[in-house]
Amino acid sequence: MGSNHARVIAESGVADLALIIDSDPSRGRSLAEKYGCTYAADIEAARLCDAAVIATPTRMHAEHAHGLLEAGLPLLVEKPLAPTIEASRSIVRDSASRVVPLMCGFVERFNPAVTTVMAMLEERPVHIVALRHSPTTPRTTLSVVFDLLIHDIDLTLSYTNAHQTPRVASSLTRAGTEVTEVADCVLDFHGALVATLSSSRASQRKVRTQMIETPAALYEVDLLRQDVTVYQHRTHTLTEGPAPAYRAETVVDIPFVRHGGEPLLLQLRHFADLIDGRVDAACERDSILPAHEVAALVEDGAT
Repeated sequence: MGSNHARVIAESGVADLALIIDSDPSRGRSLAEKYGCTYAADIEAARLCDAAVIATPTRMHAEHAHGLLEAGLPLLVEKPLAPTIEASRSIVRDSASRVVPLMCGFVERFNPAVTTVMAMLEERPVHIVALRHSPTTPRTTLSVVFDLLIHDIDLTLSYTNAHQTPRVASSLTRAGTEVTEVADCVLDFHGALVATLSSSRASQRKVRTQMIETPAALYEVDLLRQDVTVYQHRTHTLTEGPAPAYRAETVVDIPFVRHGGEPLLLQLRHFADLIDGRVDAACERDSILPAHEVAALVEDGAT
């Protein structure tokens, strides 16, 4: 993700990529040379910048975030914010006490398919089903709950504008190694909504789909293809005779999805607006922890 962020910043036109910090000199220097910026091995070098993106391994997020918040740097921290909920809360508290903008890398919030559905939803969803499956990622040391599932938890909370913590109705994990690679959960929002979320890093293909059902419509979302299909059931009849048949009439709509750029670029523009005060820093900060809190509940219920 660090190299992806470097590319997007360098090509964005909304920020200058001044510095790349990496503990691996050959990798860091190569990337810095590619994008025409400075390389450093020490995180302290970032104090000379106006803002920073933290895309280090999750176990290092808290140390780096606290150090740069102390220096007054607005931060975009890749998700999850930290490996434990306590450490995540600590980063958010530090940001608030220092009045320094903080953003978490929930990049799916900027997926054009998601923003299209958010604009179309007129009723609170009653049922959400999400699949987020990927092939094996050998390098990861992070549970699939905080790596993949947390995205769909975050989007579920956004779709519902939920302020209550859901009950984790059930959860299942299968650990092929010491790191959890498969996690399914059912979130019960106190009878108002049920969300069935599935994540896997043990699949044979990459899948990113959601079905969002309201009383009046079903929204089918493909986050990879960035498209949306809307279904609305109109009528149904049962014909009499020797071979009774059920016939249903459903209206299918494929709305236009406006593609304003890749989600990582749209996220960077939002970060720039946050730094410049065009986005409410308190609201942005408050939006970070809810998905982490639910992910922690799922993780606890699955172990």
